[in-house]
Amino acid sequence: MAYQSLERGTLSSQHNVARYCRRRWIMHGGVSRDAFLLREGESYLSTNWLEHFHESDRQAQLTGIRDALASKFTMDADGRFAILNVGHAIHRIMSWHGVQLRFQALGQAHDPSHTGIFGYGPATVDPKANDVARSLAASVRELHPAIP
Repeated sequence: MAYQSLERGTLSSQHNVARYCRRRWIMHGGVSRDAFLLREGESYLSTNWLEHFHESDRQAQLTGIRDALASKFTMDADGRFAILNVGHAIHRIMSWHGVQLRFQALGQAHDPSHTGIFGYGPATVDPKANDVARSLAASVRELHPAIP
């Protein structure tokens, strides 16, 4: 059962999101900026809201996200979930790059924790995209196996 329900709306600064990272995006114990680059035609970066599943139990949060994503795609055995704190990421990107990010709940039937990071575009159209992606990667606070 969901801990919190926020069908649509902006996540608050104390919340956290997870970004699924393929093994090719994991380097030297960290995450490559490529994990945070938007593809052509995308208007936001897909993430998942941890607190949707539980207030503070990280394992319960990750289990909820694993279950939600399992119906959408196959995760790599070496894939990881990169955890970002919303407030920290917003502050860092604004102070370093002057870009205002928004973390929006986009809940879907198969994935009620689905969220998006809005405020920047693909590198082909947004001159700050590479810097934003690099700073988001540097803002990752935790990495967890996608498959336990």
